[in-house]
Amino acid sequence: MTDVTSADEPGTDYVYFDTAAAAPPVREAVDAAVEYLRKTGDVGPYLPRFRSEIYTRLEEIRSETATLFQATPEEIAFTRNGTEAICLVARGLRWNEGDEIIVPDTEMLSNVAIWRMLEQDVGVTVVTVEAGATGVLDPEAIAEAITDRTRLVTFASLSNVTGVVQPVRDICEVAASHGVLTHVDAAQSLGIVPLGFDDWHCDFISACTRKGLRGIEGSGVLAVRSALTDQLRPTLAGWWNTQIDPGTGDVTVPPTARRLEAGSPNVPAILALGGAVEAVRKTGIDHIHQTVRELTDYAAGRLRALGEVDIYGPEDDSRRLGIIPFNLRGVDPDHLTTSLEDRGIIIESGHFMAGPILAEYGIEKMARISLNYFNTRQEIDRFIDAVSTRKDHAR
Repeated sequence: MTDVTSADEPGTDYVYFDTAAAAPPVREAVDAAVEYLRKTGDVGPYLPRFRSEIYTRLEEIRSETATLFQATPEEIAFTRNGTEAICLVARGLRWNEGDEIIVPDTEMLSNVAIWRMLEQDVGVTVVTVEAGATGVLDPEAIAEAITDRTRLVTFASLSNVTGVVQPVRDICEVAASHGVLTHVDAAQSLGIVPLGFDDWHCDFISACTRKGLRGIEGSGVLAVRSALTDQLRPTLAGWWNTQIDPGTGDVTVPPTARRLEAGSPNVPAILALGGAVEAVRKTGIDHIHQTVRELTDYAAGRLRALGEVDIYGPEDDSRRLGIIPFNLRGVDPDHLTTSLEDRGIIIESGHFMAGPILAEYGIEKMARISLNYFNTRQEIDRFIDAVSTRKDHAR
């Protein structure tokens, strides 16, 4: 993309293939945050009329964000990131010792650690369902893992490792048929894939906004089905989400997902979220989805054609979206990432908290290219040429 440049070399275009970590924010998001911060510097954040306008705008953004989740404004809570959103579900539900939570082996740390902590703190049991080398979850395997003690199934809609698009609706419907709640981590899907309560039939959706949606860092969203709002006890409480009866001392919280927001809201990040949502609305989520679909197929096909490249995850590239993990035989993925950065091409390497998949392939690390709608075939060609050159040097 042409609007991402090196800080050290102004005017040098980067080719950016790391949306799965964080994407360059859209101009609308940056402008919204910067304009607010500049105005607070000029007049102060609590000029009454200004503050009233800002709080009104935050609620407008709540409504606009709700449309991305096929939700109502009352079902949307603003969070600091996707991890916090997951934790608000985990700590908000009331658990009993022996309750079971199904967590597939496809999950990254943020959708594992909090559930393991509940094992220690409350005595729940985390049940692991294996996906195998392809990373594709089987709804029947989820069904077989459900018992009369199962309370929740939690999983990512799109893998940060393999790019696998999971059969979200099928899994959620299986869980619902057994009276089991579902939480979907949409960190890699939001802004890339049409999603929401109507499409997925899930109960909770968490996401950060800095990846596919192209908001700024420090922002996340949790969508909670309205029928379940009362089942979530606020993990944090104070100004913004509570009131205290002066006579009885009783604490009350809003009857909406806003009950999960405590203290001063991160106004710049939420305003940036509004800008990012507007950018998606103007571009069209279906257009974004189709563009990333075509770029994924093109990039995977060109990588496979190189030879001496191992691509991990599903053999059928139609099962993945935006994310392609690979290794160039004989080349350390960290070294490959560094050499590509020297040529202005940004990818990432690491273990990506994907222990089961790495073990399945007998590797310790992998490189990862992740795409967004701002990428082009010409940029992919530049990447392929650079990998091909590195391959020739490795011989």
